[in-house]
Parts: sequence; structure tokens; C-alpha cells
Amino acid sequence: MQESRWSRFYEATKDHSHWPLLERAASLLSSPGHALDLGCGAGRDTRYLLAQGWTITAVDREAGAIALLAELPQDRLRVVQSSFEDFDYEHAVYDLVSAQFALPFNPKASFNSVFTRIKQSLKPGGVYTGQFFGIRDQWNTLEIDMTFLTREQVDELLSDMQVIALEEEEHIGTTATGGAKYWHVFQVIAQKKTV
Repeated sequence: MQESRWSRFYEATKDHSHWPLLERAASLLSSPGHALDLGCGAGRDTRYLLAQGWTITAVDREAGAIALLAELPQDRLRVVQSSFEDFDYEHAVYDLVSAQFALPFNPKASFNSVFTRIKQSLKPGGVYTGQFFGIRDQWNTLEIDMTFLTREQVDELLSDMQVIALEEEEHIGTTATGGAKYWHVFQVIAQKKTV
């Protein structure tokens, strides 16, 4: 998306409530810990996690997203402007990594490397939640440098984790800014194994 399109996206989503998949994933952990919110956008999930007592590292490559998060309390929040490829994933730091409708925007060439680093950043027993886009998603065209996966590729990415939820959806719907779109999405919650 171009800068103006991201601005429209932030305006459309800044007052939205958090994603239910994130709430479901966070409920698997006994108490709030350290969360990584990848592709934090206008801050809908960061706000929710802060309200629940989490300490958060929120990451987005767009300056507009970073500016919106400056309005939030900073005592338990670290905001980083970075692409997913360039972010410094620390080893075994996070109890929860959330990437709600974010990781498909990572280019295909570096996607597997980024997801490996995400898994390594989780503590044993830590939880990942987010979405992958399927190959029948409307945005899967030659002109778009995003990542679209088959079910087999999703299974392979999660093969070293305990899969809590993996739901495949295909439907006609709308984007956050109101455009019509055919969605092919894998909704994921997976836990890092403890041994």
C-alpha cells in the first residue's frame, strides 16, 4: 500500500476494537507478560494488551502508525519503526507474538526467514497468533510483492509448534477501508513447544 492508502487504513481502524483471535490467544497464558505486536498499525491490539497489563513491543514500518502510538502510555510500551525483515528479534523474549493481518505484507523472498526468527523470539510455551493469506486470495497477483501460501506450506511453517487453532476461510468480504475483496485466510494460534 502507498502512504496515502495506509493513512486511510489507520483512519478507518484506529477506533476498532482488538481482534478476537488475539484475545483467544492471550487467554491461553496464565498471566500478562511481554508481547510483540507486529504490524501494530493504528494500535487497536496494542491498546487492548496494555489494558490487560501486558508489556509490549509494537513494530510497524510506517511512520504514521508510529505517530499514533505516541499517544499511548509509554511506561510498558516500546515502539519500533521497522520492517519485519529488519527488526531485531531477540531470542526467547516474548510470551506472545501477535501479527494480525500483517505478515502477508512481508515479501515472499524473506518470509520463511522472518517467521523462523519470530518463532525463535518466543519463550518456550509462548504463543503466536495471526493470519497467513492463501493462494486464492484476491491480492495474489504478479504485481503484488506479498506472501501467499498453500495449506501444505502453512502446515510446514507450524510443524515444530503445537497448533491450537488453524482455521481456513474463503469468502467475499470487504477491506478495512470498504473495498470489496475475495479473502483466502488461515487464522492461526500456535504454541512453542517446551521441550
